Amino acid sequence: MGFAEALLSWFSEHGRDLPWRQTEDPYAIWVSEVMLQQTRAEVVLPYYERFLRAFPTVQALAQAPLDAVLRVWEGLGYYARARNLHRAARVIIRRGGRFPSDAMAWRELPGIGPYTAAALAAIVNGEDAIALDANLLRVGARLFGERQAVSQPEVRKRIARKLLELLPPGKAGMFNQALMDLGATVCLPRNPRCDSCPVREYCIANATGQQGAIPAHVAHKPRPHKQFVVAYIRDGQGRVLMIRQPARGVWGGMWTLPQAEAQSWREARPKLEAMTGGQLKRIPRRPSYTTAHTFTHFSATYTAFPALLFARSTRGRWVCPEQPNLPVPVPHRRILQALSRSP
Repeated sequence: MGFAEALLSWFSEHGRDLPWRQTEDPYAIWVSEVMLQQTRAEVVLPYYERFLRAFPTVQALAQAPLDAVLRVWEGLGYYARARNLHRAARVIIRRGGRFPSDAMAWRELPGIGPYTAAALAAIVNGEDAIALDANLLRVGARLFGERQAVSQPEVRKRIARKLLELLPPGKAGMFNQALMDLGATVCLPRNPRCDSCPVREYCIANATGQQGAIPAHVAHKPRPHKQFVVAYIRDGQGRVLMIRQPARGVWGGMWTLPQAEAQSWREARPKLEAMTGGQLKRIPRRPSYTTAHTFTHFSATYTAFPALLFARSTRGRWVCPEQPNLPVPVPHRRILQALSRSP
């Protein structure tokens, strides 16, 4: 039994039962692949089901306002994915509702990089392509005894080329998913389960006892920390002021309380006043609230202060803090929940 035959035989019995594998709908598969960018399958599952209930077709997604899309996506993070998915849906509709036919065509859509394009081309179009995610890179590095860091472009190309040589023509979708599952459940980053591996006899790392050293570990730089001051401003009706974030950025298109990167209320106040269009005064003896959040490239602390705003007109929108009905990122939703309970 050859490598591909052993792998696919194992996959037919042990492959993960995921909803996007039970459909041939290119829209549903596309949504899943975008959600799976930098996010584990078990995290994606409830969001995937919720998203398809809200937007069951590419037409429904294209016709929806961006706020509605971001609201359904809320909590999954990396919101540029949702914005790009929305933009791409409108591109597809303008093209007559036709989905791309190969990896090159998928790359033309917003938010589709080399990996996602290859995965979609393999699974949706049946193109003989290798989708190099972290799992495939780890499996490939061990399989071929690749001692150099998989972050290096030439190493990634070498692994992709060798995996492509093992791919049985016409079975790219199943082959890629089998390798993904092997990396996710057997060929783990630490303590790989080599005794359970269906292709261990082909693995150089297993034969040489180098599983722990391959792939090469790269030291990561310490994640920087940022501090933000947030203004929690209510009007006479109990509504709270929310500001829409610019289209680009970590929370592009989302709604937040007025916030500024600063060490203290005094330092943040001029920035917050420019943002809200009025004068701000912190309410004395009202409790502040602090919450932390971790992003891919930095961590952050958000400290919210109840404040009064003096202005004839304000920028932003006044909403009910308990049910803002807007897409709100997790740290700011925590602040709303905590401070809306105070008098």
